[in-house]
Amino acid sequence: MKQELQVSGMKCGSCQLLVEEALAELQGVTNADVSFRNGCVTVEYEPDTVSLATIKEVIEQQGFTVQV
Repeated sequence: MKQELQVSGMKCGSCQLLVEEALAELQGVTNADVSFRNGCVTVEYEPDTVSLATIKEVIEQQGFTVQV
């Protein structure tokens, strides 16, 4: 499944890397394309393994706000 999320608070490449690394560690996430410039995260995941709510929570734990 593929989902695009609007993420506010990412200001630089380090913010982008923080989100990419956090999502890469999450079991069930197969790909995450993060753009701090666009404030956008496109995530591909296996819904049987990980929920969208968990993905949002992981991003928010890094200090950012997720809007769908």
